[in-house]
Amino acid sequence: MSIRLTCASCHATFLTADDSVGRRVACPKCGAKQVTPKPVAAIRSAVTEESVFVPAAESPSRRRLRPVWLGLFLLVSTLAVAMVVAWPTIQAWLHPVPPDPIEVVASTFLRSLTEEKPEETQKVSIVDEPPAIRSFQNVRHDPTRDRPLKGSFRPIARFHERLNKSFEYNTEIGRFQPRDLLGPAAETLDALHAAKAEQVETAKKIASGSPDDLFDAAEAMASTFEKLAEGALAPKKLIPTYKQLVEDAKPPLPATERELALDFGANRETWDQLLKRPFPTLKADGPYILDRAEVTAMITDRLGSSGAPPTPLHLKLMRFRLEGIDTGWKVISARREGEPEPVAEPAEPTPSTEPIHRSPGESAQ
Repeated sequence: MSIRLTCASCHATFLTADDSVGRRVACPKCGAKQVTPKPVAAIRSAVTEESVFVPAAESPSRRRLRPVWLGLFLLVSTLAVAMVVAWPTIQAWLHPVPPDPIEVVASTFLRSLTEEKPEETQKVSIVDEPPAIRSFQNVRHDPTRDRPLKGSFRPIARFHERLNKSFEYNTEIGRFQPRDLLGPAAETLDALHAAKAEQVETAKKIASGSPDDLFDAAEAMASTFEKLAEGALAPKKLIPTYKQLVEDAKPPLPATERELALDFGANRETWDQLLKRPFPTLKADGPYILDRAEVTAMITDRLGSSGAPPTPLHLKLMRFRLEGIDTGWKVISARREGEPEPVAEPAEPTPSTEPIHRSPGESAQ
């Protein structure tokens, strides 16, 4: 094996045998002599064999660790923000909330209108003339306007039994009339004869010409006509409405049952369509539940211009339950913003305290 040397005098490079290590050799160019050194690899090997020192492992540089910690921090921060944003969705997935049945029915009703499916509309509503709409959005049920009503149907059923024995409903005039017409006729004749007798006395006072008698005669005539108008000839005696019969019921209906009956009296057509049978024919002794709710949605009219903004549509829904009867939620009215409310007699929640005028032979209602 040869060793490459560089002359210290002329700087010429030449080769010499490896057995000349430690001896002086002459430069073939200038003849200068120099000692042949040991090869570098041999020196390193000797040092390694003689040394007992074990170098420590190289520690990672702080500069290299800094980007790692920064990346880890950013990753943790991103995960934390993502968790906060997604938490409501995660919570809804873990604890799903069932859809509001009232909003479901209202959305079904509105969707059937936009798709022009009258069969679907009739399944969830009793609205005779539903609005023509092109689209809808933001269907919202306002629970603060819910009006639940609970009670026992027994007092109402018993009231209807007494009512049906004494009266029958006349659909042409929308009022009840007595089944036995002789009773009211006899009472009317008695009242007219009594009035006739009073008028004889009144006529005598008028004939006297005295100012005081004339004044008393005028008062007597007014009293006679008032008795006739409020007594035998009173409409609520001859052709009463359902509301009048409820208010004059003996014994009086309890407060919640009275409110239910008055609601029917003010909205007879709505109840007949909802129940698919006349309300007075219901015979039950168990509890009833009447639920009423309101929903608002933003709609665009079918015949409106394409650029017209959405307008509010107010829906009223109703559900009635009683011993095997469950009408389900039904839309009973649909009113655009600004349109007047349907006119209906208010249902008074408290029993009537007005005196009831009856003849001795008349049965209680």
